[in-house]
Amino acid sequence: MSPETQNSINFFRTIAISTIIILLWLVPEIAAIYPGKGSGSGILGYASIIALIFTIIAPLVYGWYSRDGTGAILIGTLPFLVMFGFIRVITGNSPAGPGYLACSVVYLAALSLLGGLEGFFAAKKTTGYLLIALLLAGVWAGIFFSGIH
Repeated sequence: MSPETQNSINFFRTIAISTIIILLWLVPEIAAIYPGKGSGSGILGYASIIALIFTIIAPLVYGWYSRDGTGAILIGTLPFLVMFGFIRVITGNSPAGPGYLACSVVYLAALSLLGGLEGFFAAKKTTGYLLIALLLAGVWAGIFFSGIH
């Protein structure tokens, strides 16, 4: 297989995995917009948990199996930026104020950076780098849960 073909396949996989993560997050997000259908227990709660687990694990698994560092970085950053950056702005589901905006930017930047680094280190495919990637996944989860009010 030529390098160009391999790059296009990796790019397609990266976009496909990112799109799946975004779609997983959209289910509870759209349900929360409609009155009386908010997230919580039940199927929407399960969808949120599945989306969260997939968001944490996808860059690690993709980087480890494909050794595609660029793709793993994109999988670690794109879905979260799209879902919680742009969608929050479009739907208007965010409180106003400069303090909130600054905290949101720092929160999104930290999670995006950690997700990208997680994929990058997993793509190195050595035990030491895998441990670093797992540690970054744990830190990502800790920061994510610290942002829930």
